[in-house]
Amino acid sequence: MFTSTLSHIFTISNFRLAFDEISSNAIGIDNISYHEFKEDFSNQIKNLIDSILIGNYSPEPLKKIEIKKEDGIEKRPIALSSIKDKLVQRVLYKSLNDYFDDQFSKNSYAYRKNKSTIKAINRVSQLIQEGNIYILKTDIDNFFETINHEKLLKILDKQITDRSITRLISLFLQTGGFKNFDYQEHENGVHQGDILSPLLSNIYLDNMDKWLEKNNILFIRYADDFVILNKNENELKSIKDNLEIFLSTLDLKLGIDKTYITSIKDGFNFLGIHFKGKQKIVNNERFQKTISKFHKLSKTKSSLMKYTKDLNAYLFAINNYYLKIIEKSSTQFSLLEQHLIDSISYKVYICKENKQIKTKKEFKIILSQIKLDIIFDIEIIQDKIELIISKAYEQYLSNKSYKDSKSKIDKKKNKYAKKFANDSTLHINSFGLTLGISKNKFVVKEYGKVKMTFPFDKISRIILEGKGISLSTDVIKKCVENNITIDFLNRNAISYASLITYKAATTQKIQKQSMILNSVMHLQLAKAFIQGKAKNQINYIKYLNKYHKLLDSNILNMEKLFKNIKKSTTIDEIMGYEGSISVVYWDSIKLILEVPFESRVTFGAKDIVNSSLNYAYAILYGKVQHCLVHAGLSLNISFLHALDEQKPTLVYDMIEEFRTFIVDRTIFSMLNKNEPIKLDKDGLLTKSSKHLISKNIKEKLGSYTMWKKESIKVENIIQTQCYKLAKAIEENKESYKPFIGKY
Repeated sequence: MFTSTLSHIFTISNFRLAFDEISSNAIGIDNISYHEFKEDFSNQIKNLIDSILIGNYSPEPLKKIEIKKEDGIEKRPIALSSIKDKLVQRVLYKSLNDYFDDQFSKNSYAYRKNKSTIKAINRVSQLIQEGNIYILKTDIDNFFETINHEKLLKILDKQITDRSITRLISLFLQTGGFKNFDYQEHENGVHQGDILSPLLSNIYLDNMDKWLEKNNILFIRYADDFVILNKNENELKSIKDNLEIFLSTLDLKLGIDKTYITSIKDGFNFLGIHFKGKQKIVNNERFQKTISKFHKLSKTKSSLMKYTKDLNAYLFAINNYYLKIIEKSSTQFSLLEQHLIDSISYKVYICKENKQIKTKKEFKIILSQIKLDIIFDIEIIQDKIELIISKAYEQYLSNKSYKDSKSKIDKKKNKYAKKFANDSTLHINSFGLTLGISKNKFVVKEYGKVKMTFPFDKISRIILEGKGISLSTDVIKKCVENNITIDFLNRNAISYASLITYKAATTQKIQKQSMILNSVMHLQLAKAFIQGKAKNQINYIKYLNKYHKLLDSNILNMEKLFKNIKKSTTIDEIMGYEGSISVVYWDSIKLILEVPFESRVTFGAKDIVNSSLNYAYAILYGKVQHCLVHAGLSLNISFLHALDEQKPTLVYDMIEEFRTFIVDRTIFSMLNKNEPIKLDKDGLLTKSSKHLISKNIKEKLGSYTMWKKESIKVENIIQTQCYKLAKAIEENKESYKPFIGKY
């Protein structure tokens, strides 16, 4: 039994020791900082001790915030206590921890002295080597939020003599918190962020540990994540069933999505490590994020000295975890070496180009401070420094030479083409504006006052975005006369209508489009659209891989899937391969983007990446629709997407081959360059962000690129492809070839 009393625990000396150990950064709801508390430490502690001993102490409500998880998308709730409450918890934790730690199972590895993730991983390896080749991998569903307070306090009552200690713990458990201005009760679970929470969670799950040990079940637990090992697969199934029954007595259950039985032959993931056969490697996605961090560090705008300090800190972190697992003879270790050299070399190149450092001697002095001995043998470190500088200088000199395929004239041409493309689109997205005509110009007014004017001959497209925008019939008539398209977007950047110069598809053309449906050519066109999309995705990933060198396996996978498109005999088959290629494509993008991105979301996106893509696609959508109409094609007869008389499904077909080249490349470049794209409080793009994206996409459409050995404007390529599609339909020939961009 734990026999200490409150008066033994809460002493001035214990509070002094605890004060040096708590975080000095976060401030609780009372807004008293660490330094303010320290200035009046003696009085604060005296008052605290008095209130605790006479039973008047009560914690402040917690300040509830959310921080992003490692994936950058999901958020973890965190509760911030006041300084005084942190102190009380820290003193209590230091007193209770030694007692309870002695009671805990040796198979519990989280939040304990002389235990670690590495030790847990090594113990799993040992059990596998002993012949326990079948594994039940599982975790506790929503564990920290579902701990039953009453049952936890009963467990504590059986171990702690002084009931006032248990009552004090119950105060911390039951205290709610304010999220923004709303108070939230706390009826179940422990607060993530509280000092006592890790200990209390281990105390609660120790019941499960003891049950497993009593039944001679081999297991390794790290917090709520654990594995059970056995020599017999059927026994594991029985153990799982009985474990679920036992956990129900604690009001807990296994996480369905993360529970499975496997063998070491098939492999499993635990604590970021992939176990398979005799191998033990870092989980691939986690490992790729690790080496990607090398490159992110090298791209920061910090000085070489600051970069060296940050890189060393990261190398120490790798040494304390990954290098205790990865073998030097493994592919992963070789990749670590390669990416470390390449990333440092890139930083040296940037410093040389920006003239931060001018001589090789200066570079050598600073680079010698990097802890390269963590990765490389000492005797080859000087050679590696020479290699780093050599690669950096080679890149620097090649950039100075004339390697750009565009001549100065081409650059000037592109500069003005982009400007004209941007200037020729009138984009209105503010509530209350009116678009009218006056003196041979389009006029934008706000409450009757002229804001902007645009000559008719300078405008080729109008975009009206959002609500509350008015336009006159004179504008519509002038747009028809001048062949100007009007596109309507809602506030979510979804195109809901277009006003296009009347050039209806003839009955004969519609009939020819219809006749192709369910024919051999129908399948050929569907293949062409998807081959164009997939090939552009593959080529773009290859282009990115030249700089990131993380994507070799993804490229091979995409190319293998691409070959199957040609063999497909149905639209469903084609769409299946397209879906598989896109999954790998977006997984690749996730690895190289320097902003949080989890997966592709087409509707209702609330993150920067998807919101930016969707907005840019909407702008491209209108351009493609305009070009199809001018080619005389019916928008409602498509060959890849399902026909829908209410939707222009042919636009969905044609846009596929242009998405990556025009939108994806532009948006990802903007994001990786930290251009100011932001979301408002509703998770939607701000007006300035929309303007910036619109400007960049319009410039891309107006820029020139090499296509079929000629320099051609991108928007003209879209129109050409639409004419080629119309010609193929007219002649009923399998002659249509998709657009493949140069990257």
